[in-house]
Amino acid sequence: MIPNWLKELDEVLRGHKADPHLLAGGTAHIPIQPLVVGSVLLGIIYGVFMGLYAVATRTPPSIAQIMASAIKVPALFFLTLAVTFPSLYVFSALFGVRLGPKDTLRLILVPITVNLAVLASLGPITGFFTLSTTSYGFMKLLNVLFFSVSGVIGLKVLLTMLSRLEEAQAAQVTAPPMAAQPDGGPDASKPAPVGPALRSSQDRTMARTTFQVWIVIYALVGAQMGWILRPFIGSPDLPFHWFRGREANIFVDIAHTIGSLLGS
Repeated sequence: MIPNWLKELDEVLRGHKADPHLLAGGTAHIPIQPLVVGSVLLGIIYGVFMGLYAVATRTPPSIAQIMASAIKVPALFFLTLAVTFPSLYVFSALFGVRLGPKDTLRLILVPITVNLAVLASLGPITGFFTLSTTSYGFMKLLNVLFFSVSGVIGLKVLLTMLSRLEEAQAAQVTAPPMAAQPDGGPDASKPAPVGPALRSSQDRTMARTTFQVWIVIYALVGAQMGWILRPFIGSPDLPFHWFRGREANIFVDIAHTIGSLLGS
């Protein structure tokens, strides 16, 4: 029997949760618990592949790094969500999407699940390079690339769902009901008065721009959260630690890593 979370994951990946007809009724068709369970399991899968480097390059192998990475990858996404969720709710309201906190949570769980599903699918590639190279710098950049690619895909899914949700809700508000004829039948030539008109194209463009600013904030918080939770791979020159001290930031470290690889 297929687990419920796996069924929901398949529907997410096939785009069924972003069906405009379903979104017209809100986000009740998006279950919270199965997507949370699926996201955690997918994060654990990729975390195991990330931690494999500490097993392949250390004597004795660092099994603790695999455990730490398996915990940290899903924690990275849900801690980032906890930090940015209030701003997500405000920005989605400014975007014109009339959702409560629970509906907003359902909405954001879909791109998070997609993000982690893409990462988990890239896990075997991470494992392959782990077993075929000893370059710590290369492995760091490879994982940064995979996180970036999966993040872009996840955020694209979020923007698509928000756009479809806004359009579905706007269509409900602006759909003109038919005025009744004296005999009680509909009169197509005389639409009855309707509610607020659809926002102007300029207003909707500004709303989308505002929400895109939030996406940049979300990406920055996620990147720095990953820096706070490091190490995920485990440097072969350092003993195992659950966390490292505060220093610089992820962007400085990436620049130094690229410089060291190009200079070697």
